[in-house]
Amino acid sequence: MSNNNKPAASAGLKITFDIIFVIGLILMLIKLVFLVLDKMVGLSMPAFNDKFIWNIGPLALMVIGGIGSGAIREKQKGTGDE
Repeated sequence: MSNNNKPAASAGLKITFDIIFVIGLILMLIKLVFLVLDKMVGLSMPAFNDKFIWNIGPLALMVIGGIGSGAIREKQKGTGDE
């Protein structure tokens, strides 16, 4: 009975890691847009300049999402061969 729920649970977990990766990607793109605006127009956003979370956060989310999604994909591939 628990074997029937494993593929659905792992698919849901993979989608969660994919969403985490996309959130990190969107935050990285927002950061890059503001960086370009700052250099071209002189737009100064104090929230983006010196905040540790804006420097490391998007990259961390992308790495966590990528590793988690890849691990679940490998786990699904390994169980599908049996």
